[in-house]
Amino acid sequence: MNSIDNILELEDKGNFDKAFDLYSQLHQTNPDDFEIWKHFYFFLWIAIEDATAEFHDRINIRQRLQAMFDDGKNRFQDIAEFKFIAGWTVLISPYEYGDYEDLEKEGMELLKQAHEDMPDNMIYKMAYLGSFDSNKAERLKVEKEANSFVLKRFAGTGFLNSYFRDVLNRENKKA
Repeated sequence: MNSIDNILELEDKGNFDKAFDLYSQLHQTNPDDFEIWKHFYFFLWIAIEDATAEFHDRINIRQRLQAMFDDGKNRFQDIAEFKFIAGWTVLISPYEYGDYEDLEKEGMELLKQAHEDMPDNMIYKMAYLGSFDSNKAERLKVEKEANSFVLKRFAGTGFLNSYFRDVLNRENKKA
C-alpha cells in the first residue's frame, strides 16, 4: 500500500493521474482517516485550476470535490482543522460547490468555528480575521505573529503544504 508521503511526492511532480489513482485507493480503504481525506480533498481543489481538461473530464472533478466536501462534513465536522481547510476552500471558490452565496457564508462560518474551537491557533485566527472586514491593524498584527506558525505547520511536501505556506506566509508579502 502506498503512503500519503509517496502521493505527496507525486503531487510535487505534477503527476495528477497517478496521485489521484493512489488517493482513490487509499481513501476507499480508509474513509475515516482525516489525514487521507484532507490531502485528497485539497488535491482535488488544487486540480480544478492546475490539472488538464482531460483529467477533469475523466474523474468528473467538480462532482468529486463536492462529494468529498459533503463526506468531510459528515465524518469530520468536529475537527478544527477540517473546519479550517473546508472553510478556506469553500470561501475562496464557493462557485465550485453549488449555491455561491450560501456556500460563501458556510465557508466563513467554518473559519469562525475553527477559530472558536482553537482560539490560540494563530493560523486559524488569521484566516478568520481575513474572512471579513476586520480591523486592519489587528489583522496585520496577527499575520506577523502567525508567520512562524505557518512556516512550521506547512513545512512538508504536497499541494496542501505548499499552497498554505505560499498563501499564508505574510513575511515577504508586505504591501
